[in-house]
Order: sequence, then C-alpha cells, then structure tokens
Amino acid sequence: MRQIQTWVCVAAAASLYACDRTVTYEENTAQPATCFNCHSDQDTKLVAAEQQYEFSVHASGLHVTEPNDPCSGCHTSEGFISRIETGVIPTGLENPTAIHCFTCHAPHTNSDMTRRLDRPFALANGVTFDHHDGNACTACHQARRNVNTYVTTTTGRVTLTNRWGPHHSPQTDMLTGTNGYEYPGFTYEQSNHKTATADGCLDCHMKETENLRVGGHSFNMTFDDGTEVLMNTAACADCHGDLDDFDLDGYQTQTDSLVTDLRTRLVAAGLVSGSTGLPRSVTTSSDSAGAVWNYLLVIEDRSKGVHNRKYIQSLLKSGIDYMQGTLPVPVEGAPVAARKDDGGEGSR
Repeated sequence: MRQIQTWVCVAAAASLYACDRTVTYEENTAQPATCFNCHSDQDTKLVAAEQQYEFSVHASGLHVTEPNDPCSGCHTSEGFISRIETGVIPTGLENPTAIHCFTCHAPHTNSDMTRRLDRPFALANGVTFDHHDGNACTACHQARRNVNTYVTTTTGRVTLTNRWGPHHSPQTDMLTGTNGYEYPGFTYEQSNHKTATADGCLDCHMKETENLRVGGHSFNMTFDDGTEVLMNTAACADCHGDLDDFDLDGYQTQTDSLVTDLRTRLVAAGLVSGSTGLPRSVTTSSDSAGAVWNYLLVIEDRSKGVHNRKYIQSLLKSGIDYMQGTLPVPVEGAPVAARKDDGGEGSR
C-alpha cells in the first residue's frame, strides 16, 4: 500500500498562502501474473505427485457416493474441508468430488503446500494421535466408535447386526495401539511402530520409489498391476534392511492364522456369518461382542499386523482365549466362569 501526500493551498487576504495537507492512500496489491510466478516447467515434483495420485484409492472416487452427513466428512473433498475448518459436516452436496490435492493442501490460500490439518487429532475413545504431517490421515482413518461405550455397555448386553462394529479403515487406532476390547487379566503388548516414525503414516506410505504405483502420493504399500504385485518394501529398509515382502519373520502369516482361528470360533458360536464374515443379528454379552469387535478391527485394518504387530495379535489371542474359556484369571481373582454368558444363540 502506497501513501500519497497532497497539499491544498488557498490565497489569503494578506497575500499569504494558507496550506492544508491531506493524506490519501492508494491500494496496490501485487498479484502473480501467471502460474509461472510460482512454478516453472522444471518443477517435476508436482507432476510426479499428480501421477502417483492417479493410482491411489482416493483418486478412484469409489466412495464419493456418500454426499450426506456424517459420511461426506470423509468421503468427499468438500465435506472433509468443511468438517476440519468449520466443524460442520454438510449434507446434500451436489456434484461432490473425490479426495484430491486441494482436499489436503490449500496452496492458493496458504501460499505453500502445508496441510490443512496438522494439529493433534483425538480418536473416538479420547486417545490423541500426534504424528505431525501424519495427523491429516487420522481424521478419517479411524474406528470412529469408542469401544468403552460401544461394546462395554451399562447393561452388559450388545445387539449385533451386519453393520455393527468399527468403521472401515481403523489404521490410526491400530498404529496407536488403542480402542481394542481388552479383557481383564490379559496382557496387551505394543510394538514400536507408533514411536519409531516422526510423521506416522506418511513415513511409510509416502516413501518415494521409482514406481508411480507405490509410495508417494499413491499412498500404496502394494499394487497389483495384473502381472505382479508391487511392494514398497523400501519403506521398511531403514529399520529392517532389505525385504522381499512385508511378512517379516512370518508375522503376517501368524496374524492370518490367528484371524482364521478366531473367525472359526465366532462362526461356531453363532456370532459371525460363515459366508460373509460379518456379525449376525444376535444379542450377546459385551465380552462376546468384544471378541467380534477385535476380529473386525484387525481385518478392517488390513495391515495383517504390520501397523502394530504385538497389539493386533494380543487382541486376536485374547478373543480366542475368551471364546475357548481359557482367559487368564483377572488380578482381582474373579473366576473366568463368571464372565461367561447365560446361554442361548450367540451366547459366547
């Protein structure tokens, strides 16, 4: 803004001049003449990010058909921006768009590529996730339900349906090692992935590779191109050395085996459908529902234990122990039998 001084002089009777000074301001706001004031045709990082993004699930638009509250807050770009900036989740969006560059970044507003959301984010059970640049992922990739009120009810009884359970993609809960159904007397262990990376999710999922289909803004750890399954094992190399796949020391195989074991027991107890793997419409105890919750939490996480192997396997093992009646006796000395149901379909 430029200041301009002007002088107004008036002839007086004594042939002297009386002068008044007035100050005015002239607005002069500089604007970039073209995009190239900020970008050059050699700025290949943005080009690479755009090409990587094309292989992401975000870009597929598979879930953009959820334009109403509360789904629009994660499933649409417009809903996400409104949710994190105003706290309002819109409904009835017309022509909503998929998650894209300006969903997470606002370069024309902030004049840089910082993320819209970088503050610590609280999960449904009140546990705070704070991994800097990875915090933006937390807003959507979480269970969205609090195990302490959703499964542990005041009556001790829970009614299951095929839509019951944690929301899809509870990766933040699993990386943090929280929000599972924890049985008294069982020791739940933690892996160090939640503390080993400064930016959490992004340190692994955005690890740059020479392939556009994994890492970077594709966020993919694996990609099946029809001829081979590409894996971003480079994300593991700094801590684990060179790997051929993510089944380090057979941990993913172990997790798969535990999932199969727990599912078999849940199906036999009438809690889960043998054909769909989804909960059946039954009323059962919080402890029985907790085994179903842990099973769903693990399979929806989809890392097969990688995000937090010890906690994930603890959830599965405790569910198996409960279903077969071999849980450790709680510290307070209450017998295991006292935690069982009174019978009936889905009683365990």
